[in-house]
Amino acid sequence: MKTFQKGHQIICRLEIGDEILTELKNLAVTFPNQLGTITGIGACNEVTVSVYSSAADQYVATASQAEVELLALSGNVENANGTISVHLHASFARLDTSVFGGHLKRAVISRTGEIIVSLIPVSVGRVIHTATHLRILDI
Repeated sequence: MKTFQKGHQIICRLEIGDEILTELKNLAVTFPNQLGTITGIGACNEVTVSVYSSAADQYVATASQAEVELLALSGNVENANGTISVHLHASFARLDTSVFGGHLKRAVISRTGEIIVSLIPVSVGRVIHTATHLRILDI
């Protein structure tokens, strides 16, 4: 991944074979005690997303090895006192234009990826929410 930073904005161009979550975790090491909001687009393969099922009290995963368009990537990445967390949601289009998405677990770039990280000079960390057992922002 190649990056360019201007003020609190980091422009990222991901290369073929880059895995989105891995690259963003590596980037987060460079901005201690900050939270970054994320938006992005691109082309991927080896995609895994999951959707939380309240009834089953677990995430249900969907994987695809096909070429897909990353229509929308949003979420946040944080480095809170050295603890890196990435929380992303993504939607993808198949060649037949059907769309799927959810909580991003894995996505490998097949052509290019364009991500903007907007830094906020604060870190809040995450805690386990007692009612849902999900890791939520500690605010």
